[in-house]
Amino acid sequence: MKVYLDSSFVIRQLLGVRPACPFWGNWEKAYASTLMRTECFRAANLLRLNGKINDAQRARLGSWIEKVVSAVTLVPVTDAILHRAAETFPTAVGTLQGIHLATLLELQAAHGITCTIATDDTQLLQAATSLGFTEAVAEEPQQDVPQPEEPAKKSDKKTA
Repeated sequence: MKVYLDSSFVIRQLLGVRPACPFWGNWEKAYASTLMRTECFRAANLLRLNGKINDAQRARLGSWIEKVVSAVTLVPVTDAILHRAAETFPTAVGTLQGIHLATLLELQAAHGITCTIATDDTQLLQAATSLGFTEAVAEEPQQDVPQPEEPAKKSDKKTA
């Protein structure tokens, strides 16, 4: 899987706030905007300043962020990406979300790379989905859903 990592997903994954994802670190290739590092460190600093993590936890989180940054291909924020981010999108997005979307589009148009998106930002996900990108997290296998080869039980059917 080729995945585009958004900072909202990365920081929650590192903190253990979200359920562990089976694809975490097991991707074919991971991409992120160079903004990801800054966004993750800003989030880490805010958590420390708001008393949600202590200094030792902040230091550990910082080293984890650097490990993620070194494991992904960072896409620079170019003039082309900034110009595309300034254009309209099918749904309402903020500035940083627009830059992430423009980065996804740049990877696809200029390099032929289509990524699934790993984000916990619902607006970014909605906009990416409207542009034809799929959600990496939704592609996780779910244990409680019957596999296609398993027939549905008769007791599961409702009668009219």
